[in-house]
Amino acid sequence: MKFYPQLQQLVQELEQDFTSISEERKTDLNLFAEKIKESIQQFDKAKVIVICTHNSRRSHLGQVWLMLAAEKYNLPVETFSGGTEATAFHPNMIEALKTAGFQVEKLEDDENPRYQINISEDEKNEEQLFSKVYSDEYNPQENFIAVMVCTEADGGCPFVAGSVARISLPYQDPKYADGTSEEKEAYLYTLKEIGREMLYVGAQV
Repeated sequence: MKFYPQLQQLVQELEQDFTSISEERKTDLNLFAEKIKESIQQFDKAKVIVICTHNSRRSHLGQVWLMLAAEKYNLPVETFSGGTEATAFHPNMIEALKTAGFQVEKLEDDENPRYQINISEDEKNEEQLFSKVYSDEYNPQENFIAVMVCTEADGGCPFVAGSVARISLPYQDPKYADGTSEEKEAYLYTLKEIGREMLYVGAQV
């Protein structure tokens, strides 16, 4: 899979930076990779829902990067995201994805817009990204891996109905920088952090 040039360069940089992931964090990431392997063995593919409270920033990033990792490492993995409540895909995160080299197309313009995010000229992604609760009919209802990427959703959802595994991978919410001079930098930092770790997971499967 040949990604868009700017995105390809970023992927290579993040792969070369796997050594910066702590051993403690790698334990959690390796567990995630193991659960993906088990799902592929049991169901011929793995379905993953990345969950955060508002499904507006980190959960979308997790879905997008996991989708890219699946393409890069040729893995039968389907990616989804959801929240404990629905809001909207945050525009600051959309801008961060564009800055990183993803191609983002807004499909409809309302309070909760739908987006299509592509990583390559060769293959267009048919998945639509929009904010929804994790149990939304758009997402799988059973035999999926639930990945909790914020502490609030992690604590509030000790059990996720329909999941075959539940992984805790919290990240700091970049919204702390909204409206400040650090905004762009904070969002790109989170984008790269989640990208590095999802690529690492893909490489371990």
